[in-house]
Amino acid sequence: MRARAVVWRGTRLGVLIGAWPAGIAGVLCLVAAFVFLTGGLYATARALTAAAAFAVLGSLAVGVTVGTATGLALALAPRWLLARPLLRGLLAALTAGLPIAALLVVFLTPDGYTLASYPPSTHFVGAAVIVTIALVAAARSGEIAGHDADDRTP
Repeated sequence: MRARAVVWRGTRLGVLIGAWPAGIAGVLCLVAAFVFLTGGLYATARALTAAAAFAVLGSLAVGVTVGTATGLALALAPRWLLARPLLRGLLAALTAGLPIAALLVVFLTPDGYTLASYPPSTHFVGAAVIVTIALVAAARSGEIAGHDADDRTP
């Protein structure tokens, strides 16, 4: 039962991780679709509406997957590692951050493109997203693993 609760708390964190970009991307795409719809560009409005749906569903799916993987990693970790906040946070950060980094590389390098094909701003935004997700997972690792109260004792 304990492992299931840890995985469930990780999944909840994943929903929160995925909900922020889903909401932002979805709202931006829908606002742009409305602007194009009022301008009479119906095909562009439909494409932006589809992009909004893809962004929301994709972001939530990735968030839930990363959160579940983080919860599973913390559920399978030995007790001595979970008792040390630094190691537990590092495990959670790596479990959440590395798949996002790999996914970013996969999305940026189709059809012969390389990472050097993109401007530095793309890499900055990508790195900021990866670091943010990793830090959130590390900060919440105690809550996910069920070791909140232990971290406050000296």
